[in-house]
Amino acid sequence: MNLASRKIGILWAQYGPYHFARFSAFQKLIHPAKLHAIEMANRTSWYEWNRGPAAVQVTALCPDGVAESLPFAKVFRQARKTFSDLKLDACFLPGYAPKESLAALLAAKSLGIRTIMMNESHAGTARSRGLKTLLKRSFVGMFDTALLGGQPQKRYYTSLGMRQDRIFLGYDAVDNDYFAIHAAQARANAVELRKQYRLPERYFLSLGRFIQKKNLPALISAFHRSIHPGHELQPHLVMVGSGEEEEALRALCQKLQLPVYNKAPDKKDPVMDESRPGVHFYGFRQVEENPVFYALAETFILPSLYEEWGLVVNEAMASGLPVIVTETAGCAEDLLEPFPPGSPIPAHLEPILATVKNRTHIRRNGFVFDPQSVEELSDYLKLFAANPTLREVMGAASSELVERCSCRNFAENASRAAEAAIAV
Repeated sequence: MNLASRKIGILWAQYGPYHFARFSAFQKLIHPAKLHAIEMANRTSWYEWNRGPAAVQVTALCPDGVAESLPFAKVFRQARKTFSDLKLDACFLPGYAPKESLAALLAAKSLGIRTIMMNESHAGTARSRGLKTLLKRSFVGMFDTALLGGQPQKRYYTSLGMRQDRIFLGYDAVDNDYFAIHAAQARANAVELRKQYRLPERYFLSLGRFIQKKNLPALISAFHRSIHPGHELQPHLVMVGSGEEEEALRALCQKLQLPVYNKAPDKKDPVMDESRPGVHFYGFRQVEENPVFYALAETFILPSLYEEWGLVVNEAMASGLPVIVTETAGCAEDLLEPFPPGSPIPAHLEPILATVKNRTHIRRNGFVFDPQSVEELSDYLKLFAANPTLREVMGAASSELVERCSCRNFAENASRAAEAAIAV
């Protein structure tokens, strides 16, 4: 089916860098079909994105509200009016939860608009039981098709009754080219940028919100265990982000006698001796700065207890970094690829990896690990700290593997999902 004469909406809670990149790729692919950018509100309590002047015109359902706390009835009314005014044939919606998303879904269905669910939930993030699961199945059944993250998400929504031929993958994408290009530029100016950002010569990187599910105390504890007092130029730990757990994380560093280096724009310490490996707190940074942190790091770690996907892993891989990711993260199965079955680990890596206790956790571009095992994470940090070859080989594999989750792939599968929904 040709979408050229169709009008399609794509609704998110709030548009940020990820959304603009996907939207632009989708619009470019289906032009001259009209794609409308719609958001619940132009503010969110989760992210402090600096959007600046946007090249895409975005319609906000509730421009004066906060996306996570909008009244159900107001979202329903505004969504119904907006969808009707735009004369949409189909609309991509961010699932059925929280209540704001359900309100938008019901508004679309009341107008006879075809609906495509965008979602990255999987069995590991499901919290519903009993009656709530039955309700969830009924909500899933209201969608005509779905655009999901990857294989764990596909299995989950198939279990909730969605037909496999109605499911398309590739929802979770970032602008890979942006991160690859800017990371390369940062590496070319490494000396200047290390001085500007006061980055240590060697460091592991964590980037994300400081909230409980991110399991950051385990990362700090693993980092502490990985330090070898007798070795020179040990990696530090750089943490980019902010959130409710920050004070507890700082307290843990003190308990473990790890130096704390304050680098957030509003909390900068004066220049001090940073010879001892410690934890550097950089605060929240806009996406424009993140390639610098990725480019000059040695490894990226996502230690979450559970994670719907983990787009920071996409960013790190696009920047050419090896990654260490919990096996419970939604992206782990699709982005961290095992060596092919029956194919041995390459000879030049075998001596390095011979000490790995759980060899089923070895991936071409890094490792997966049990989020409850500080010891396992610490072992992987030690491996990367001691083996530049491992970092180079696995980083190159990351750059290759992340292309399966490009914005172009998002656009192609979004197009297929829209075509299938309209053809129902």
